[in-house]
Amino acid sequence: MTSDKSIRVNITFRNTEGTDPLKAYATEKISHCVSKFVHHDTDAHVVLTVERNRQVAEITCHANGKDIVAKEETPDLYASIDSAVHNLGNQLRKHKEKLTSKH
Repeated sequence: MTSDKSIRVNITFRNTEGTDPLKAYATEKISHCVSKFVHHDTDAHVVLTVERNRQVAEITCHANGKDIVAKEETPDLYASIDSAVHNLGNQLRKHKEKLTSKH
């Protein structure tokens, strides 16, 4: 049996240049996290913003009929992505548990 679900990750950069390693890092982390909890095609939108010493990662994911948003701010963009993905994973897990407990 093959998995035919796809996770489309759109990345927007604000006030910074979008680098390929950063895009690849964010896409890989988000795809891995979302694929654990969502078992159908879905979209994730990432906004990476740099303002002085603030590095903000905001992830919006539409999963199982609900929009889930995770936003984190740290001095490092990679750390912001990691924290936001962790936060997103927690929210997706809670949402999935809520859906399965009703059945």
